[in-house]
Amino acid sequence: MNLIDLSEISNGKLFGDSLEVNSFSIDTRTIQSNDVYIALRGENFDGHDFVLDAKEKGACAAVLERPTELNIPHLIVHDTYKFLEKVAIHNRRKFNGKLIGITGTNGKTSTKQIVANLLNRKGPCHKTIGNKNNQIGVPFTLLNLQPKHDFSVVEIGTSEPGEIEILREMAQPHMSAITNVSMGHLEGLKDTESIAKEKGNILNFKNDEGVAFLPRDSEFYEYWLENTNARETFSFGFHSESDFKVSNIKIDIVKNSTCFDLSYENKIGKFSMNGISQYNSLNAALSIAVALKCDVPMTEIRQSLLEIDLPERRLNVSPALKGSILIDDSYNSNPASMKNALDSLENAEGQKICVMGSMKELGSKSKQIHKDVYNYAKKKVDMIFCMGDEWSGCSEDKNFKIYKNHEEIYKHLINILDKNTIILVKGSRSTKMDKLADKLKP
Repeated sequence: MNLIDLSEISNGKLFGDSLEVNSFSIDTRTIQSNDVYIALRGENFDGHDFVLDAKEKGACAAVLERPTELNIPHLIVHDTYKFLEKVAIHNRRKFNGKLIGITGTNGKTSTKQIVANLLNRKGPCHKTIGNKNNQIGVPFTLLNLQPKHDFSVVEIGTSEPGEIEILREMAQPHMSAITNVSMGHLEGLKDTESIAKEKGNILNFKNDEGVAFLPRDSEFYEYWLENTNARETFSFGFHSESDFKVSNIKIDIVKNSTCFDLSYENKIGKFSMNGISQYNSLNAALSIAVALKCDVPMTEIRQSLLEIDLPERRLNVSPALKGSILIDDSYNSNPASMKNALDSLENAEGQKICVMGSMKELGSKSKQIHKDVYNYAKKKVDMIFCMGDEWSGCSEDKNFKIYKNHEEIYKHLINILDKNTIILVKGSRSTKMDKLADKLKP
């Protein structure tokens, strides 16, 4: 594709010479040499203010809404968001490989990563970078889809009704997977039933050739099964009737590994993978199901699981101060993912400490939900340190304290850490628990 092609697709006007285009950027902080910079506007920023910065960092061209003095080729379009959508849809129509769409309350990014790693064993696989899964992230992902790819794994998120339907229409997946549904974004979607209905929109395929992968343990499994036009459906989970049934999970925090048995197609296999958590065994089961459906050999699947590079700050294990062990799960948090993280500590030896920031976007029941998570945590760990007013419904004692900020928690922690301590750090993104996690690293 070149700039003339892009001008025709978007009804834009090209200033300067045309050139071949291979990649795009919407953020000058991560822009790479020879990217085409797209200047988007938001409530609190205007990408046009950073055009010169983009050029200095190596952008070969730019897409703008207003003329500017810029001595690199640039397109002037009516709306850069519409440009993003039009080119994404054009790119998707030209793609001849298989596209896999993944949604769910928890585990989207980890599952996307695992699926992409497995499919790469069969052929070049394109994937969502990071967690760009919203109405900007999905078209941006499709923008960088290239003919050389045999597969694409696209993460699709939602925070309001109707969002997944829009993104599904854009991505047009051949295969769709739901990792799970639990409380999250309740301010936008009210309750888990609303979330389940919204997530289920990914299962409406353009034709009758779609393949769906569903969590058998979910209370919404039958609902999704009845409301998809998929030609084939496969289930995964702990449930005895799962097509891909997970059992006998063993987590080794020191070795940063999870082992599990998987029953499928009248076989039982033993698998090992990088990373810890019961959820990751379910994410792996789903990924194995997708990979087998895409004809990836089982020998390649097994090897790839051992080499999985999971996303940052999702139950990442690392050394910490005074010889302790840190489990950094600070990327984000909701009730289900918090309980999953706590489960990973259940059989660990030594002093177990959980440091929890608040869980956001839980609506009017937020304090009660936080109290429920606290009561769950008491059964799993020795000490609980929390930050945020949302925990105020829980009674403090010698093993449970509520702190005002990271520094207060750090000062307390540094006095009680030793080589027999395991610390879990987790919280919603806005609580910035990653900063505390980084302070605990040697």
